[in-house]
Amino acid sequence: MVKYRNTELLNTNIPSEISEFFTVELANYLVIKDGHVICSNIKSDFQILTIENIKDKLGFFKENPFLLDYSNKIYQKNLNNINSGLFIDVPKNFRTRSTLHVFYIQENADLINNTIIRLNENAELSYFEYLYNMTGSKINFVSNSIIEENAILSYAGISNFTEKAEVSIIRNSYVRRYGRSKYSLAEVSDAFTEANTNVFLEEEYANSSVKNVAITANKQVVSIKQLIEHNAPYTEGYIENYGVSNNLSSLMFEGVGKINKKMKQSIARQQNKGIVLGINSRLDANPILL
Repeated sequence: MVKYRNTELLNTNIPSEISEFFTVELANYLVIKDGHVICSNIKSDFQILTIENIKDKLGFFKENPFLLDYSNKIYQKNLNNINSGLFIDVPKNFRTRSTLHVFYIQENADLINNTIIRLNENAELSYFEYLYNMTGSKINFVSNSIIEENAILSYAGISNFTEKAEVSIIRNSYVRRYGRSKYSLAEVSDAFTEANTNVFLEEEYANSSVKNVAITANKQVVSIKQLIEHNAPYTEGYIENYGVSNNLSSLMFEGVGKINKKMKQSIARQQNKGIVLGINSRLDANPILL
């Protein structure tokens, strides 16, 4: 069962690390703190989008049961305890060169976020998210994107958590015919982190790329896994990883390109590059083709 649990908002102060982004040039942004929108600036070109609190769209999960993955315990915990998140619906034929920026801040309690982005036919969206914590906490962050026919999602994300956080991130993308999802992600935090990006190419000519950059230090342990699964023929999936491991830290990349039976003329490519700077640091890359 999907549940939303309201979290108390202690104050509306924005950390300086976040407020420094708010220059005169920055537009189309939301700041979400402990599940509450505390600051927003949405210009006219984005007002056609539907942007709602995820607590008002819990019925969407039942309407789309593929979003209910109870086989994953971390994902299941997220669905049962959501206290933050957005539902972003991009209408058919929407196009703009602007970017939607969303800043997620944790202060008072564990952050259990669930965000859904749906692009309808022929829509295009550039989306940027910044994840940040202020106190010792557990972070359970989930996002799902649904890319309908001939739609394009450019998804960028930066995680900047302190060593006091324990972080789990799951990003899923479902791509229909001629759709494209492009993920560019950076893990530059100090937290113990497990990040998973899963892309499902559901119909012919769907295309996806997932790029990760990660920097680890001290005794940090970071695991980054990507899966691009080809569930239709004539699909393309690309994975790229770049990492730097320092001090006593450990960084692991695992990329899986999975082409299911009869999915002819599909392409799965991957590359991994890394630098180990510490005598006792470690970096592993495990490229897998199934």
